Amino acid sequence: MKRKKMLTTGLGLLITVTGVLGLAACGSDESGAETPSGSSSESASVDVDVADDLENARTAIADALAEDDSWGQIMLASDVKAPTVKYGMLVVPYTPSDAASRVQGTVTITDGAYTIEADSAASGQTWQIDQDGTITEASK
Repeated sequence: MKRKKMLTTGLGLLITVTGVLGLAACGSDESGAETPSGSSSESASVDVDVADDLENARTAIADALAEDDSWGQIMLASDVKAPTVKYGMLVVPYTPSDAASRVQGTVTITDGAYTIEADSAASGQTWQIDQDGTITEASK
């Protein structure tokens, strides 16, 4: 039963991530020249080379919390195929792209709020995304 639930959850995450990537690819063509000045998340994602990494990580965390919001920490790891419990926390599958030199591995959730950081391999800048999808440069 537990294995079936984990496989189902993993399949759901895979479908969700695939859908998000597809929408991101379609939406990126339209947001080129005329970005509204009031949309900080959208304008930031145009300039941030690790935006896809951050969005995918946020989607993985949000999907895991949708299944069970009692977790205080969730780990993103490339060595698991489906969500599993290791090290006393939930571990969800996630593999960063080459654009990121680092993506935060363990995410702490406090009252539903969290941020995930990623370092750009090209610029070395550190960016973060919050639970609402807002991308900002991380303060040092």
